[in-house]
Amino acid sequence: VSRGAKLAAQLLAFGRRQALEPKVVNVTRFVRAMDDMLRRAIGEGIEVETIVGGGLWNTFIDPAQVENALLNLAINARDAMEGQGKLTIELGNAHLDDDYAKAHDDITPGQYVMLAVSDTGSGMPPEVIDKVFEPFFSTKSEGKGSGLGLSMVYGFVKQSGGHVKIYSEVGEGTTIKLYLPRAMQSEDVEVATVIGPIVGGSETVLVVEDDTEVRNTVVEMLSDLGYRVLKAVDAASGLSVIESGILIDVLFTDVVMPGTLKSPELARKARERLPDIAVLFTSGYTENSIVHGGKLDAGIELLSKPYSREALARKFNHVLANQRQRKENRAAMGNVGSSVATIAERVTRRTILLVEDDDLIRMSSAEMLQASGFAVIDAASAEEAITAISTLPIDVLITDVNLPGMSGPDLARTARAQRPQLGIVFASGDLTAVATDVPAVQLPKPYRPTHLIASVERALAIAEAATTSD
Repeated sequence: VSRGAKLAAQLLAFGRRQALEPKVVNVTRFVRAMDDMLRRAIGEGIEVETIVGGGLWNTFIDPAQVENALLNLAINARDAMEGQGKLTIELGNAHLDDDYAKAHDDITPGQYVMLAVSDTGSGMPPEVIDKVFEPFFSTKSEGKGSGLGLSMVYGFVKQSGGHVKIYSEVGEGTTIKLYLPRAMQSEDVEVATVIGPIVGGSETVLVVEDDTEVRNTVVEMLSDLGYRVLKAVDAASGLSVIESGILIDVLFTDVVMPGTLKSPELARKARERLPDIAVLFTSGYTENSIVHGGKLDAGIELLSKPYSREALARKFNHVLANQRQRKENRAAMGNVGSSVATIAERVTRRTILLVEDDDLIRMSSAEMLQASGFAVIDAASAEEAITAISTLPIDVLITDVNLPGMSGPDLARTARAQRPQLGIVFASGDLTAVATDVPAVQLPKPYRPTHLIASVERALAIAEAATTSD
């Protein structure tokens, strides 16, 4: 299964159809961090030299794909050198001018970050160079490679708006240069993920998937995780199940489906009949009705294919936690005045920045905070929140962990860099994804108004204690 998932991911990368998770990064950090792994992968017989130019620019790319690309290039270089030789990794700033762009296809003139990998191997003749980025083409003997490594690198770079150039001479070696577009923004701060145990549930899930093998596999994985699973072969039959009156907690549907009824319309009709239903889409393609320009439409939950059992479990935990939070907020809104009146008397006018991509959770939680005497600024994404942090006096940041674009922990690190005494609350159904090096109050979803206010007060107390100690 894992090999098949890797194969599918590589094919999607070549076709420029994988859903990337780009961030503003400085590639130097990734190359340095991969040094030990690269040396283990290529063996002791190969000397590794890394050359980093001064003042390297940032670039907007998917960090995981950069690491995969560098590892693929290093392994190809190792095989070309048959375990003996020198591997040179070079990073530098580059400007591709109009003349260069005219001489090559699909290139926009401008500033790029160049990542080059050179080897002292056997090199390649021109007829091989012309085919080296084609899927399943390989210079290795049968059984020694899938022929997808370089095609994956090519597809990822092109999807990221970059350019790939290869130089090779028989008997001398090969250099492959990746040109990644320069980003003018400051670097996003990476936060290490804490991996916890895989946890399932007991809710009822409707799986809508037209591929029989995929459907059977998903049903088996969800059943093993404890869920009660219903299944449908297309959107129309999925709607029939929903209209039957069976209580369904989660609609898990492929985006690209046969028939006249499409998945987004199925989701809309499902929410009309079952307002509390959680909807999770899945797709292996970025060019569909819920992903545009490689980014998700607002308010959409997507699990990209191929996915592991662990990824499936964690995504379900996330969407179900949000579903429970929406129910909790609706039930609590009628009692907000009485339940928090005493708390409101103790609150001086503090400003809370609430970051949550689920509209209902964000609005109802903001009302709870306002009823307790807090001033509330709300944002649907980390990018919106950063603007508020830069311009407004914020006392406490409350953020979901799983946000579109920059994650909640990334946002917290960025916010702390600007406001060291800022109180932080992480609100999520998957708190295992929060790095322990980010001092914060953890608020599990679903939460009640009193839990929300208590978490804010704890965050304020922590921030005030830190100020006093300074």
